[in-house]
Amino acid sequence: MPYLFFTLFISVIVAVFAVQNAVSVSLNFAVWTMQTNLVIVILGSALLGALATLFFTLMMKAKHYLQDKKTREEMAALQKDNAKLREEVAMLMHTQKLHKEAAAKAEPAVTAADE
Repeated sequence: MPYLFFTLFISVIVAVFAVQNAVSVSLNFAVWTMQTNLVIVILGSALLGALATLFFTLMMKAKHYLQDKKTREEMAALQKDNAKLREEVAMLMHTQKLHKEAAAKAEPAVTAADE
């Protein structure tokens, strides 16, 4: 909402400035020469500036969107890998527990056979 008020304020200032400077001017660009009103030049310049700002903003938003999308995909892949590794750790711990239980059962049998 503050952005809207700021934009409206700047637009009113530009419009008032343009109306107060309503003289005829000659524009020269490369080989073209044009006679026009200064109001049109001021408002056209303001419009081109607004369009350039809009284009830059959209470019930055698109860049951030793509970067965010890539980060989310990487995060999903890492979470999947994390879940897989946790499952492997759980299986290894279970296997280790089974080996310890088997070794504990075998140890009394070995000591009984030695006696």
